[in-house]
Amino acid sequence: MRRSLPNLLNSYLKLGSKPHLIRTEHSDNYRPSQVKNQLTKVRTRHPSSIFQLPIIDSVVPSPTVPLSPPDRVLEAANSANSIKEIFEIVLKEEKNLEEKHLTKIFRLILQFQNNSRTCYSSDALQNHIGFLKLCQRLLRVAPNMTDPADLVACLKTLVFCEVAGESRIVQTLLHLLKSRVNDLTLQQIIFLDFLLRKIKSPLADALVIALPVVFQTQLEVQLNADNIKTMSDSLRYAIDRRASAPKVKFIADSLLSNSNKWENSEICSVIWSLSKVRFLPDHGILPLLENALDQLAKRVNRIERKDLERTLVAVGENYTGKSQYWYHEELCNAIATRVVQEQWPLSSTSPIGRTFAKLSYVNFEFLDYYSGLIATTDEKLTMHPHYLLAPFAVANYRTPNVEKMVEQLLKYSADNMVVKKYQQWFRFAIDCATLGFYPRSLISQIFEESFVNSHFGKQASHLDWLQLDVLNRSVRLECPEYDGPYPTAAITEQCHRKIYEANMQKEQFVSVEKALQSGVGGLPYVTSGLLTKHGHFIDHVIAMRPGGYPVAINTASHDPDTIRYVEDLDGTSGCQLVLVKVFRSNAYVVNGDRLRGIYDLELRTLERAGYDILPVNLGKWESLQDYEKIPFLMQQVRLKEKAVTL
Repeated sequence: MRRSLPNLLNSYLKLGSKPHLIRTEHSDNYRPSQVKNQLTKVRTRHPSSIFQLPIIDSVVPSPTVPLSPPDRVLEAANSANSIKEIFEIVLKEEKNLEEKHLTKIFRLILQFQNNSRTCYSSDALQNHIGFLKLCQRLLRVAPNMTDPADLVACLKTLVFCEVAGESRIVQTLLHLLKSRVNDLTLQQIIFLDFLLRKIKSPLADALVIALPVVFQTQLEVQLNADNIKTMSDSLRYAIDRRASAPKVKFIADSLLSNSNKWENSEICSVIWSLSKVRFLPDHGILPLLENALDQLAKRVNRIERKDLERTLVAVGENYTGKSQYWYHEELCNAIATRVVQEQWPLSSTSPIGRTFAKLSYVNFEFLDYYSGLIATTDEKLTMHPHYLLAPFAVANYRTPNVEKMVEQLLKYSADNMVVKKYQQWFRFAIDCATLGFYPRSLISQIFEESFVNSHFGKQASHLDWLQLDVLNRSVRLECPEYDGPYPTAAITEQCHRKIYEANMQKEQFVSVEKALQSGVGGLPYVTSGLLTKHGHFIDHVIAMRPGGYPVAINTASHDPDTIRYVEDLDGTSGCQLVLVKVFRSNAYVVNGDRLRGIYDLELRTLERAGYDILPVNLGKWESLQDYEKIPFLMQQVRLKEKAVTL
């Protein structure tokens, strides 16, 4: 009775199994068995436990899910090691190939082609029976493909295997993609646009026109602020395809709000994209550039060298007087330090040096290292010597290796190369003059009358005329031993006319002129806008007789179209002339008060000609308080006077 009590209660309450089916240790038909199900490992408590009765374990079998048989086609494809094996699978399983098989096989074909694990050229591949059967099967299955990504994957392989755009298989995929264009993700749109531009087909051209419209329509709905790569790719695509400014700004703002998640490659990508936009402040996306440059400066040592080179080159190409926001001093400092520490080769250092020259950025440690590279290199030059020497000329810096460096670079002017690249060698000669070198053989070729006449015709710019005159007067004043040809008198006169007209059309330094007039006694004592006989343009001239008394030299009216020369001023006999040269901020290096080489050469040659020069840094002068400006100028004038008197 005591043994069957649980069974009787269970039967009465109808909560458990029937008594005769409950097997206990005391039953006659008890056979030891495991309580846990071997498939599911599920163990349950009997309902009788809610009445605090003895626990009786029972096994509740879970339904077993039949295992699907392995996909032999996918298994075979995954184990394939060549396109030949892939085609064997296609020929054997052609009728069994479905969407997942076709997508996998097309991706493998492209993978093997890219990895050179193939013996087929594009033509041989397209004519192979296995490839033809594969395309025939794709024609049947493609209309029922549910995922547009699979269509894009198959099209990608066909494009890179150079299947003709007018072929039936390509046209079929294009028609299917056209009907599902609104189902594409942003990333698929971007990649499909890339593929379509490789296909010669009217339908592909039509899709290329349509995709940017679809992209802008889907942008605000699909853009995922957590997917930085998609956002950076979208920014590039939107800028390349000239999306509307609000759409570009939407992407830029999304990127900016997640800038703490950017990877190194994405920082570079953002800068490359923004480098294609002019006047970033007008589009409201300047904060994105500033943030990207800040982050790049902090991660310089973690960026791939090639990416860093490309990024800095993009910065240099976009830096102008109107877009100085591209300059980032911390970034330049960090890159210069990395180049020196890692001892970059000349091929990698030269693009950095060229960009530094464009920015007018100077780093003396970098220049010392760079000049040593150039002086001792055995590498073939990847750019013209003018671009290699430019950063030294801009900095007006003679390194310890400067003579060997110039000598090494001059080797490339041999073999009549000046004829082929006259402009570059012409500017190289000016860079040499800036550093105090005058290679006579090169200069004589540049001054050859036939070259000058052919290169300084109607197409010559103001800069060309200025540089010709700079080189002409520099050679005359600093290299008297030169005995080669010079530009003719007619060419020299034309240079002077061009320089005079260009400077008179510029905004004059009226504020400096008025301050000088106030300091020396009025309008008659200051004259402005003159040339020297050597062609230097002078902003203002003051004449003083012994004792520091100003002399009136601006008493007669003059024709503004007529060139006036300093040497022809009346009433200056026995007087000291002080020539005032005003330099704007762009005449100085971007990271200091050092005059750029070409402007320092101008002062140097003026002093060689015997003039007393007063250089004025316009930016610094304008930063003075109004009550400080006149005393500052007069103090500088008095210093010049004392220097001569002493």
